[in-house]
Amino acid sequence: MKTSYLSIAAFMLAALPALARGPECKWAHSWEEALAEAKERNVPIHATYHKDN
Repeated sequence: MKTSYLSIAAFMLAALPALARGPECKWAHSWEEALAEAKERNVPIHATYHKDN
């Protein structure tokens, strides 16, 4: 009986990170799609350019 409670508790602890997720960042498929979503959500677009060497 004690083992079943322990296994249930272990399962619940293992599931916590999946339940505690915040917002996810998803890439837009095009600049137009990103711009339309930013206008709809009234948020800025942050674009960066990285160049190595």
